Amino acid sequence: MLTKGPEGLYVHVGAGMLTEARAASGKRLGTQLGAQRPYIASYVGDMFAGVTVVYGEGNVGCTWDYYYTVNTQVWWGMNPNTSRIPDAHFVWEGKYNGAKVIVISPEFNSTAIHADLWIPVKAGYDAHLAMAVIDEIIQNKLYKPEFVKHFTDLPFLVRLDNKKLLRLSDIDVENPPAELDEEVYKTFEDHAEGGEFEPESCFFSWNTKTNKLTIMPGTEGNPVKTLRLHDVAWDIDPALEGTWEVTLKDGSKIKVTTVFELLKKEARKFSKEKIWKITGVHPKMVEQLARDIALPKVVQITVGFSLGKYFNGVLTHRAIASIPGLTGRLGPFGGLSTENEVAISGMGKLSGFAGKYKQRFASGFVSEFVYGNLLEDAEKLYDDEDVRRATGLSKEEYFKRVREILDNFGNDEKWKENLHEKDGKPYWDTFETVLLFADSRFRRNKGMTYKKAFLERAKFFAYVDFRMNSTAQYADIVLPAKSHYEVWDLRTNPGYHRFANLAQPPANLKPVGESKSEWEICTLIAEKLQEIALKRFEEAKKKGEPNPEKYIKIPDPTHSKTGYRDLANFVKEFTQDGKVRTDKDAVEFALENVEQFQPNTIESMRKRGGFLVLNEKAGKSSPLYPDKPYNSFENNLYMFERFETLSGRLTYYVDHPIWIELGAAVPTAKDPIRPKRFPFVLMTPHARWSIHSTYKTSTLLLRLQRGKPYVMINPEIAKKKGIKDGDEVRVFNDLGDFYAMAKLYPSAPKDAILLEHGWEPLMFKFNRNHNAVVGDLLNLLELSDGWGHLKFGGNWDGNQHAYTTSVDIEKA
Repeated sequence: MLTKGPEGLYVHVGAGMLTEARAASGKRLGTQLGAQRPYIASYVGDMFAGVTVVYGEGNVGCTWDYYYTVNTQVWWGMNPNTSRIPDAHFVWEGKYNGAKVIVISPEFNSTAIHADLWIPVKAGYDAHLAMAVIDEIIQNKLYKPEFVKHFTDLPFLVRLDNKKLLRLSDIDVENPPAELDEEVYKTFEDHAEGGEFEPESCFFSWNTKTNKLTIMPGTEGNPVKTLRLHDVAWDIDPALEGTWEVTLKDGSKIKVTTVFELLKKEARKFSKEKIWKITGVHPKMVEQLARDIALPKVVQITVGFSLGKYFNGVLTHRAIASIPGLTGRLGPFGGLSTENEVAISGMGKLSGFAGKYKQRFASGFVSEFVYGNLLEDAEKLYDDEDVRRATGLSKEEYFKRVREILDNFGNDEKWKENLHEKDGKPYWDTFETVLLFADSRFRRNKGMTYKKAFLERAKFFAYVDFRMNSTAQYADIVLPAKSHYEVWDLRTNPGYHRFANLAQPPANLKPVGESKSEWEICTLIAEKLQEIALKRFEEAKKKGEPNPEKYIKIPDPTHSKTGYRDLANFVKEFTQDGKVRTDKDAVEFALENVEQFQPNTIESMRKRGGFLVLNEKAGKSSPLYPDKPYNSFENNLYMFERFETLSGRLTYYVDHPIWIELGAAVPTAKDPIRPKRFPFVLMTPHARWSIHSTYKTSTLLLRLQRGKPYVMINPEIAKKKGIKDGDEVRVFNDLGDFYAMAKLYPSAPKDAILLEHGWEPLMFKFNRNHNAVVGDLLNLLELSDGWGHLKFGGNWDGNQHAYTTSVDIEKA
């Protein structure tokens, strides 16, 4: 704090502790200190960035009881029988209720076994399949025109001269051209209720009612926020197809067309016949899938995290997310499901300080890439052909662009100047002191350079966990925490259900050794920090040092309203004047302050069996009814509320310069980046017998599998390689290698090797796990920023990619 200030600190709560009450301990401490905190969803690769492009947020969808009500379930890149065991019964009860279950995955997984239809798409080509479905829907007119006109930006006009959306700023409304519908424009002015037009975020359609250029309601820049096209004061019927001439401010004339026309043209590149060979999906299967999505009354498409872990995963999620908008699926009619979240307001009082202090919120995927020097691995793994195939740019040009964008951030000064003004995402490579909670990053992070590079930056490294793992091994200090079942805690999200669950320790349970709850650990750190700061302050005063307050007031002009961090009253602020010192205090505080938990206490939850039922305020974009399942966007569908996007609608067009340059202004697909010089893609799906790396070393659970790390190989490939079940094999590429047991697995595709993720490096030969062969590269689309709703924050960041490598295999 004295040498580097708050930007020299890195305090983070990892994926091993995602609960509301318990995780708030480290978050509160880090926020009070002003430390850097990376975005957890991004650095583990669990962002739905492509979904955010379309919907304005990535975490959308339903409670799992909704699957009982649908006609078609599509599980795309997801395996709920393995990864969502507590909720999977809803899938099969839905099937018993008449639903058709479709699974799309490269491997014949434990959910596909029971499905009505399994579509074996080749790994990394899901976006191509999604674009073929879009093409099939458009060509056979299976889309719903009225829905498309109201709830998507597909009727919006695009300039053919520069591929930009036609904006109000392009048109002279003071001396309007003949083609402008002045009546609608003036009507919106009259209904603005004091608001003003923001010309850069107001957009047009071509109104077939008047055959004129008409401004659209509901956009970010239009003060009229409804999505209604037909009202007492206006009547708009936007054209979906056509080309028109428009007069610009300078008097020049340009051609414009609709986003729908451009999407239709792009989708034609991915017709079912053209994508057959590269996806492995027969044209008849594409036809069937398109109809199963478009025709039934209720269809829910659920996408998995794995799809975002490919280099072009942002395009994959975007393409799949674009399908429901064509077929009219919101609210009770189904749509897209990722990882639904319920609204929980009030937890910020526990984990933060109501804006008085802010943490240094860093991009997860960018910060990990920089801190691990992962560009070195990318240089080794990807050649020019790999980069050109995946991006359209040469390796030299692409790497240059990545370096230039990374240089836009790195410290407080750059953050202040460039956030949302330039491309790139914030990170602070100024840190020296690290405090991590339940974050096994040396197990998770990719490549050979990460661990060494991170430890060289971390001059002091403290780690908090209930277990000794591959990260704790390298810490300067390990602070032993109590395990999940020894503490008080609350867990609500993800919103797969409508409950908040209570964790409570058994009565009279004694701690193991020196273990404490995270709240106790953080309170002790706060007390010691204040004690040291006050002691140095008093000593400096006695010695007559100039500015002794430097020991208790740490300057922070960018992330603190007071301009400094107050160490003299640190404990009082951290504990809320003594109210929150322990894990039980935190649970009681949450129950008192989160309105969605009302009216409940610990005692009422215990009497009910250890949970509470969320009240109606927990619904986000739909009501949370007491007697029926939840699905997103009912308010948008029935009340014509705008989406949190630039257009106010489901977004199909992004005219950010990078997206235009890379040919991604409309949904599209690009090939994987993995090197073709190695024959097998390495896939690392979720495991059945652990939660990520938690419980991975449990001898009880290891007895239910092979007892050690193993790779799954198709028997035909194994035979060609002279590999038998149980053999030790070496998996390798240009980055490195690792060793594991061979498991012959007929469900594995012939062009892939499967290894369930979560194995700790300490469980492998030479302490080297599968990430030794995994490289990564930042995607320029995910690095883009400052456009409409695509601005860095909880909904817009990128992913650290895991499915970006290819390997070969041999008997060891």
